[in-house]
Amino acid sequence: MKAKKNEKIQDLIIDKYYEELENEALEKSDCNIVLLEKKLKLLKNKFDLMNNSPLVKIDIQKVIEDAIEAKAKKQEKVNLLLFILLSFLVFSIYILLININGFGFFVRLQILFGTLIPWILIPVSLIFSKGKV
Repeated sequence: MKAKKNEKIQDLIIDKYYEELENEALEKSDCNIVLLEKKLKLLKNKFDLMNNSPLVKIDIQKVIEDAIEAKAKKQEKVNLLLFILLSFLVFSIYILLININGFGFFVRLQILFGTLIPWILIPVSLIFSKGKV
């Protein structure tokens, strides 16, 4: 039903455009072609304004690069903050251990860490990097 009415409206518009239909026949039709014609003229004017306006050129690649760069900067700030907090925590633990057990314990702890940590961190880093070197 809707398709037939749309086809009828299209036929009326085509007839009006090619001046095959007189105004009296338009008034007798059950479609409000005059109102539709006004709406189409307004729409045409809006499209003409859009066609006359300069095109806006957007460089999608630059936008994506800027977003990636902003994300990287944010990640760098987070990593720096985490490093500072972790460093402060380790330094505080060292000071606490020195106060509790003395400086000799701290020296032995440093020697132990200096020899064992590389043997632990290198295999762990290889496991987490999934063999990528």
